[in-house]
Amino acid sequence: MIGNTVSVLQAGRVVRVAEDTLCKGDVVLLQAGDLVPADLKLVEARALVIDEWELTGEILPAEKGADGEDVYIYRGSRVIRGNGQGIVVATGEGTEYAKILKQPWKQARPTLPTPVRTRYFILLSLVFPSLVVYLIRHGLSAPIILLSMLVSVLVVLLQNDDLFRYVFTSRQAKELARQHIHILDITSLRAILDVKLMCFDKTGVLTTRDLEVKRIHLSEKMAPSILLPDTEIATLIKTGCALCNDVMFAGTMDRVNPIDRALMSFASKNGVDLNETALRYKRIYDKPFDSEDRHMACGFRLNDKHLFFAKGDPEVILKMCGSYVAGSGIEKRIDWPFLLSLRAQMDSINQEGDMAIAMAFASGALEAPPAQYAFLCLIQLENPLNPTVPDVLHRLRETGIRTVMLTGDRAETAIRIGRVTGIETDFYGRLFLTGKDIVKMPLSEVAKQSAYVSIFARLLPSQKGILVRQLQQRNGSVAMIGDGANDTIALRAADVGISFAENGSPLAKRVSKILINDLEDLLTIIQSANRIESQVWLLWVIRTLILVSVLIGSYAWMLLSW
Repeated sequence: MIGNTVSVLQAGRVVRVAEDTLCKGDVVLLQAGDLVPADLKLVEARALVIDEWELTGEILPAEKGADGEDVYIYRGSRVIRGNGQGIVVATGEGTEYAKILKQPWKQARPTLPTPVRTRYFILLSLVFPSLVVYLIRHGLSAPIILLSMLVSVLVVLLQNDDLFRYVFTSRQAKELARQHIHILDITSLRAILDVKLMCFDKTGVLTTRDLEVKRIHLSEKMAPSILLPDTEIATLIKTGCALCNDVMFAGTMDRVNPIDRALMSFASKNGVDLNETALRYKRIYDKPFDSEDRHMACGFRLNDKHLFFAKGDPEVILKMCGSYVAGSGIEKRIDWPFLLSLRAQMDSINQEGDMAIAMAFASGALEAPPAQYAFLCLIQLENPLNPTVPDVLHRLRETGIRTVMLTGDRAETAIRIGRVTGIETDFYGRLFLTGKDIVKMPLSEVAKQSAYVSIFARLLPSQKGILVRQLQQRNGSVAMIGDGANDTIALRAADVGISFAENGSPLAKRVSKILINDLEDLLTIIQSANRIESQVWLLWVIRTLILVSVLIGSYAWMLLSW
C-alpha cells in the first residue's frame, strides 16, 4: 500500500523501505501485528502464526514454518504471533490479494428490451391485404384505420418475447425482494435454470463461522460423551471450560478466539453461569497461549483452595501430566493402556476432520503453578454444519444439479463435510484434490479431473476461479455460492455468482448477481425462475391463439368486404 513501510534485510542490515518499492527477491522481516506486504516464501520462522481468513476462509490462524510444504504466506494476511523472514515471490498486481481486488464489481443494470424489431413486421404484412381491400371497396374510414393501427401494435408487441420476459422477471424479482432475496442482475433468474453444477465454499456457507464442542472424551477408556452427567468430574470439566481462557468479562465473548468462545458456550449450555463463576473464582495466575509451547494455563482461588487449569495441544498437555482422572473421579497414574487409548482417540478425531485439545487440572493449597497436572479430558471441536444444508443439497441433486465443494480449509475437514452433506457421493466424489495438487497439473488435466472430483481443498482464491472455468468447460453453466473475499474470483467467473445479504463480505457482494439469506433461498430462486418460464410458455400459447385469430379474422373480413 502506498505510504506504508516495511522492514527489509539488505546487506546484513535491517532497513525500512516503502511497501510499493518491494521487488522479487527482497527479504522481508515480519513480526506480530504486521500485515504481510507481498506474497512471500518463508526462509525463517519462529513460532509464526498467520491469520489467513481473507485468503483461505479458515477460522483458526495457521502455524507457518520455513520447512515442509506450507512455506508460503500471502499479501493481506496478518501476523498474529511470532516472527520470521520471507523472500518476496510476487508483488503488486501479481499477488493473490491483488487478483481479488482486481475483480470488476459494478453490477449490470437491467435494460428494457427493444420493443420493436424489423422482423416483427413480417407477420404484420399478412394483415395489410384485408385493410387494403376494405379501403378500396369502402373508401377511407377513420374508425377502421384506428382499429387497424391498434391491431398492428398488438401484432407487433405480442411477438416480443423478451419484453414480456422482462416484465415477468422484474415482477418476480420484486416478489423475491420482499423475502430479502436481492436479484442484482435480473438475467440471472433465467441463467439459474441453465445451471448444471453448483460450487459451494465451506466455511460460512456449508458450515457456520464458529467452532462448537462436539464431544467430551473422558480419560478412562476415552469414552465419548457430550451430555455431561451431574458428577464431580463433569462439574470440574464445565468449570475448566468456563474459566480456562483469555476472557476477563463474559460480555467480550464475541471478540475472543473461536476455541475459547466454543468452550465458554459449551459451559453455558450445560448450566454454568459464566458471570457468577468469574466472580466466585479469583484469577491468581495467567499463562497466555503461545504457539511455540502450544498451551495456556491459569490459576484461581476459591476461599482457601486453589485450582489450576491447562489446555492446549494434547501431546503438550500429556507431557505436563503425571496422572489422569478416571470417570469415577479417582486419579490414576498414567500407564501404557491409557496412552494407547488416548492416541487412538486423537487419530479418530483427526480422521473425522475435527480438532482435539486436551485439558488438565491441579488443586490444593498451591500458590504457584503446579509441577504436574492431572489429565482431565480430550475436547473434540468441530466447525458445525448449517442444519438445512444436507436437505438443500439433496433437493438440488434431485433436480439434476451436481454439487461441488471449493474450500481453502484442510482436506480432512472438507471430506467430513462432504460426507455429511452427500457431496462426496456425486459421480466418483470420494476422490479429492488440493491446491498443491492443482499447481502440479496442466490445465488440461485439471479439466479432466474436475469431471470426477467433487471436493477441492486448500485452494487459493485464484485456484477457485480456475476450477470454476474448468467446470464450465465440462458442465456448461456453473453457479458459485461463497461469502468471503477469497471467493471473489470464483464468484465473478461463475455464470451466476451468489453471496449473502448479511454475512457476505463487501467484496463478495459486489461481484455477485444474487444475494440470499441462507441456502434454502436457492430453492426459492429456482422455483421463481421456473414460474417465470411457465408464465412465458402460457403467454406463448395465448399469443399464438390471438395472432392466429387476428389473421383468420382479417382474411374473413377481407372476403366479406370483397
